[in-house]
Amino acid sequence: MILRALVLFALLIAALPAAAQDRCPTRRNVDCAGAARAVDAAIAGDPWLALIDQAQRMRLEEVAPLIGDPSATELAAQQATWRRSLSRELFFLPGGALDEPDPRAALRGAMEYRLVRLMRLQHNPPGTIDGEWVGVQGQVVVERAGGGHFRVSVSTADVHNLAWLCDYDGEGDTQREEWMQTRDGVLELRREGVMLRVRQLRAGAAEFCGAGGSMSGLYFRVGEGR
Repeated sequence: MILRALVLFALLIAALPAAAQDRCPTRRNVDCAGAARAVDAAIAGDPWLALIDQAQRMRLEEVAPLIGDPSATELAAQQATWRRSLSRELFFLPGGALDEPDPRAALRGAMEYRLVRLMRLQHNPPGTIDGEWVGVQGQVVVERAGGGHFRVSVSTADVHNLAWLCDYDGEGDTQREEWMQTRDGVLELRREGVMLRVRQLRAGAAEFCGAGGSMSGLYFRVGEGR
């Protein structure tokens, strides 16, 4: 019995990192699976939402072989996280039923906006850190200011519950095209394939982020709408 408990505990510990990376949103009065089913049903029940949903899948299939692994894997993971987050656009009664006569209306703006971002994603961006970058958690803008000087602005939010927001404006200097650390030591920016990895070096920087917030993550470069 003790051995079985130890084995089970080890398996649970081994699963913790994956769960932390791929957690389900917690919603009042509804379980995660129920919220996901409600989102799927709302999309399937609206021809326009179903069309947008199909267009998103087609865009992901189009761009995946162009950006290659691991970028395609990261993009698919971000898309799955975003899809689960749609449950925050729905509101539930204590019994778990939707409390809106037309719950699909709350999803349209979010789905249209996500499709535009996917269409703007650049599959072969320049190998530099400058540009407009987006991820499921928010946006990073890196602007050249001449002489190896850059301006950086970041805006991120809790994907599932909007429990925190991060807004940051800073500057950095580098002669390297693919790497930079901001002058205040808050952020490191580094190219990884077609992606930009942002690391928040000063965890819990209260002057930039709400409680529990973070700007760390992987972002994809986007261009003008097409």
